[in-house]
Amino acid sequence: MRATSIKGACLALWVSAAAAQPTLPPLELEDPPPTAAAPDPSTPRPPPDAVHALPDAVVIQERRAQATPATVFEVEIGQLDVVPRKDASEHLQLAPGVFTVNAGGEGHAHSTFMRGFAAGEGQDIEYLLHQVPLNEVSNAHNHGYADVLLVMPEIVRAVQVTEGPFDPAQGDFAFAGSAEYRLGVAQRGSRISQTVGSFGTQRTVGLFAPPSQSEGTFGAFELFRTDGFGPNRAAQRATATGRFEHKPDRASDLGWAATAIAYASRFDQAGVVRQDDHQAGRMGFFDTYDPNQGGESTRLLLFFETEAGPVDARFEQVTFLQRRALRMRANFTGFLNDDLRDDFGNLAVATQQRGDGVEMRYDVMTLGSRGRYRLQAPLWGQEQALALGYAARLDQGETSQRRLRAVTAIPYQRVFDDAFDVMNLAGWARAELQPLGWLAVRGGVRVDAFSFGVEDRDLPDADREGSRVPDQTAQAFGFAVNPRVTVDAAVGATGLHVVGSYGRGTRSSDASALSDNEAAPFAQSHSLDLGVVWRRGALGQDPWAMNVQASYDHTRVEDDLVFDQEAGRNTAVGGSTRHVLLASGRLTLGRWFDGLLNLSWAEASLDLTGERLPYIPRFIGRVDAAVKGELFGWRLGEVPVRGHVGLGFTYVPGRPLPLQQVGDDVAVANLGAGVRLWHTTLGLQARNLLDQRYRQAEFNFPSNFQGPQVAESRVAMRHFAAGEPRVVLATLTLHVEDWLTGAVREESGHAH
Repeated sequence: MRATSIKGACLALWVSAAAAQPTLPPLELEDPPPTAAAPDPSTPRPPPDAVHALPDAVVIQERRAQATPATVFEVEIGQLDVVPRKDASEHLQLAPGVFTVNAGGEGHAHSTFMRGFAAGEGQDIEYLLHQVPLNEVSNAHNHGYADVLLVMPEIVRAVQVTEGPFDPAQGDFAFAGSAEYRLGVAQRGSRISQTVGSFGTQRTVGLFAPPSQSEGTFGAFELFRTDGFGPNRAAQRATATGRFEHKPDRASDLGWAATAIAYASRFDQAGVVRQDDHQAGRMGFFDTYDPNQGGESTRLLLFFETEAGPVDARFEQVTFLQRRALRMRANFTGFLNDDLRDDFGNLAVATQQRGDGVEMRYDVMTLGSRGRYRLQAPLWGQEQALALGYAARLDQGETSQRRLRAVTAIPYQRVFDDAFDVMNLAGWARAELQPLGWLAVRGGVRVDAFSFGVEDRDLPDADREGSRVPDQTAQAFGFAVNPRVTVDAAVGATGLHVVGSYGRGTRSSDASALSDNEAAPFAQSHSLDLGVVWRRGALGQDPWAMNVQASYDHTRVEDDLVFDQEAGRNTAVGGSTRHVLLASGRLTLGRWFDGLLNLSWAEASLDLTGERLPYIPRFIGRVDAAVKGELFGWRLGEVPVRGHVGLGFTYVPGRPLPLQQVGDDVAVANLGAGVRLWHTTLGLQARNLLDQRYRQAEFNFPSNFQGPQVAESRVAMRHFAAGEPRVVLATLTLHVEDWLTGAVREESGHAH
């Protein structure tokens, strides 16, 4: 199938999806509880200028009776929106055992560590946006690469982080787990924000959320630029998001939502610095060896959601279409691997060594759909449910990698150049049973089928038998069957639940790694988890409320991946085993204080040698705290003066590196504060408040950045990518409709 055929298929499926009026996944992050009642249409809505309450997070926690695994963290952002976050990737750190870094520049996807996995830029985490998958198959940089920079942090209503493959609805790449973003704007009205600050940073945000519509209807745009905190770190990006949501008065009527997101960025990348060069004063902490590193990224994503039917027979569906292009340039080893000598040790060409720079390209169209039908009926005196679902996705495009000359960045060699199409079809079933009032079981199975087609366009034009065509096609097909189950036992009326889960996860193969007619191999993981969940009160509403979750997890991975600096991507290293402890606690005091504490401990090792897996943090500690409220009863123009303060602190001891080395500690504090004065909000935030010099990424491998004339060394040396120094940003927000109408709405607290 070529590009013309997929465009026709895209149009046909898009039109048929709209005509069939499929269904919208509910705004809740999981299925509604069996006892949920349809809203009363006679209930009056609050006036547009009413103060909006925080989302009721405890409603989500009620679903623990449906055997939600203890490693599912359903986080309403709530008051914690005032804690400074650089982008939407950092929302994942609201779950324990999650740590994100970005050593690749402002337009590069984050590297994420979750539940003892070095998940890279998405290889082991299934990223979703309203059930739309964001992972990119066969990306030249990393199979599963997931860039969530298209999601503006201001429009994120909630994040569900599922640590482990315990739900049959979880699909490809849900090795370490899944992360789903849900969009919404609780503070209605229009506002424009301008941010200026350190290193020439400027950010303009426009957000309009009509007061007469639900929080799922809004429009937003972002313009961003920065000179960067060191050489070769400049970046620019633009984002536009529009979403319209129709919520019917009766739950059984048709509800739908349409979303469009466009994103474009250009960014520079500094790469790594050798530790010995830095210690000797040859390289500064923030310097770069190769100024040709960086990239360009564009994405257009359209998706249409529908939902229909009563609570006891609800059908939901989402259909999506995406156009994605990425070009990235990197150099991890300098001049180490560009060998110009022939089999006899002679120079093959009369030129100096060219360098190890690589250029990775990815240009793909994606089309797909997901849906589920959930039935609910009384049995054994309790409500029981059965859910059936499907997933279909087609990716078609090109992926390639080339070597670049030093200084000029002119390509001189193809590493690979492939055209591919990958079809993923899946079906799953999940039973939600409650045989006793205190006991619930949720389990089922997911079956995935993968069809791979790849055309290798970088083959020689002759072999031992003579001339040949310099391209060749390979096809592969395979099935993956993944059972998953969770058992939940409530301990009396204490609010305490003991939860056990088992699940098998699957990571598909990179299409470029498969041979013709191969039964497609899959990497598989087996996870067993035992935990406890306790809650008291309604978060953000009762005088005080608390949610606590803790668990132990054991995971066995049949074929793990570790970053290879010479290849510039992840490579297979064999089986591995993990033992992980997770703990999370959230406390709210009315609506003025919100605090969250997350702790984790992980031991991850290779089965063959017992050696600790590199790069994976053993301990991760994270604290988020926010305070909001009126200031001393002050008023300005009859508008109360409100203030907010938010603090986030992350601590990660030195991470293990290859060859039994250990990296340096990471301890970073972010502080945000602001005040609402009449119809404007003044905000100030400081990231890395204490101006710590920390290494956000560290490696241990041989390199040669001194030049081609220097005798190469294969001795491993510590390398690092510098974390940002203290960054101070000031934001002025104008609440447009409040200026025009004189209405008073609650400040959201965003200082982005």
